Amino acid sequence: MTNTAITEQPSASRAASRWRSRAVRRTLAALEFLTGAAGVVGGVLLAAAPDGSLLQADPGVLAGTPFGDWRVPGVLLAVLVGGGFLVAGWWQWRDYRYARELSLLAGAGLIGFELAELAWIGFQPLEAVFALVGLVVVGIAWRQRT
Repeated sequence: MTNTAITEQPSASRAASRWRSRAVRRTLAALEFLTGAAGVVGGVLLAAAPDGSLLQADPGVLAGTPFGDWRVPGVLLAVLVGGGFLVAGWWQWRDYRYARELSLLAGAGLIGFELAELAWIGFQPLEAVFALVGLVVVGIAWRQRT
């Protein structure tokens, strides 16, 4: 009886650890899917109406930037942020090899995207929200077991 209790404990501990790891992976994937979808939708809306009218984005903030309207920023948002996060989310959900690294890259890329946006158009509250999302993704992915 003592032997059984000793051998069952590590097995139960491993099972709980695997369950936690899967839950963290699924939570990270859900956050990445949500962020990716927001990036695709926002980017498509900006590209579809480059005057920013569909998102009430002021074209005046683009003065002094390399962009004449919201079309190119919208495409960049949809492809880089939206597409990148959807791929990272899929990789996490499926637990593919290098999923952790892809999530780190996506999170860091979002932070970089928001920093570039800050430098070009100045502070916008949504930049801070998505930079925080990028930090959360990096933090969760960093703590994942490899």
